[in-house]
Amino acid sequence: MAGIQQLLAENYPDHTIYMDLHPEHLARPSFMIELVTADRSPVNCRTVRETVYFTITCFDITGDEPDNTANLLLTQQSVLDLFRAGYLSVQDRNISVAASPGGRNADQAYVDLQFEYFEDCSDGQDITPLMKEVYTAIKEE
Repeated sequence: MAGIQQLLAENYPDHTIYMDLHPEHLARPSFMIELVTADRSPVNCRTVRETVYFTITCFDITGDEPDNTANLLLTQQSVLDLFRAGYLSVQDRNISVAASPGGRNADQAYVDLQFEYFEDCSDGQDITPLMKEVYTAIKEE
């Protein structure tokens, strides 16, 4: 979530960014990043696949002007473009991400994100002894 927040802050310094729940008095323009769900599935005995879903809600300045909807949709599209590369750099990793528009209401638009990465789930260092010598015999026929 911190990687998403950092990317939005770098590209939208004039927007307030909220995490999970927005306050009673919401500043506009702003974004809200919410963790939707996470899924973990085994790949093999030492690796798991993590799939994590987030929603970014884009809040625009509201009013009676019909242009506000266009500005909101432009913001939604520009947020989608931030993830066009297909990955997000977080610490020393590039995590795969798929972004899609999640719809809109009168004063807010949504961007859905799906991150997928693999984690080592081994309990520690492998202390299995290694082979020291290998003997082979070649048989000719």
